[in-house]
Amino acid sequence: DGVVFYGGKYHSQDGGENWQAVKASDQGQLLKIEHSCAQTHKDGMAFHPHYNHESERNRRRMVMMATVSENGKPEIWVSDDRGREFRKLELSKSIEKTLRKGKCPMLATMGSVTYLATQSMAVFGTENFGESWSVVLPAQANTDTLVKLQVDQTSAKGGHEANKLLLVTKNEVHQVMPRIKKQFPLKFFVPRRVPIVLPDSGP
Repeated sequence: DGVVFYGGKYHSQDGGENWQAVKASDQGQLLKIEHSCAQTHKDGMAFHPHYNHESERNRRRMVMMATVSENGKPEIWVSDDRGREFRKLELSKSIEKTLRKGKCPMLATMGSVTYLATQSMAVFGTENFGESWSVVLPAQANTDTLVKLQVDQTSAKGGHEANKLLLVTKNEVHQVMPRIKKQFPLKFFVPRRVPIVLPDSGP
């Protein structure tokens, strides 16, 4: 459809010919999004599982974005109109208590689920693009701070889509395979964190 985003602050509806500032609707007011996590982190934005669906109706809910407000509060926004305007999601207390002031939540879409991860390595999943969330992995005690969430593309094999996530800290990488236990309401089996042995970078 020619929709392109740049740094979470600008979007184009015509493949980059013309650009507009990304706007958000907050309590009826239109605001420019100034502190998008996508400016510095690729996982600051995630696309809807059906963003490239053949049905235009399914393509309208296009993108989810993480921000940090001026007072340091992490927030999640979604667009229902192909990126022209964003609205803020009301997150549950269970998610909010895992967020750290001034720190960006991390987002990734894999299959039909969009995932949200926090610095404490808590991971949540949604199949309705943020209307409700389910715990995938509880917050982890005595672990390094999570700095990146990404889909493990090496898990896409034999014509099947990727089915594993990578949780990256400063010193470690863990692989997690989320599995849905129940569809309605959405529930997950608690996955194992499998450490990945990184190649020795020493001499």
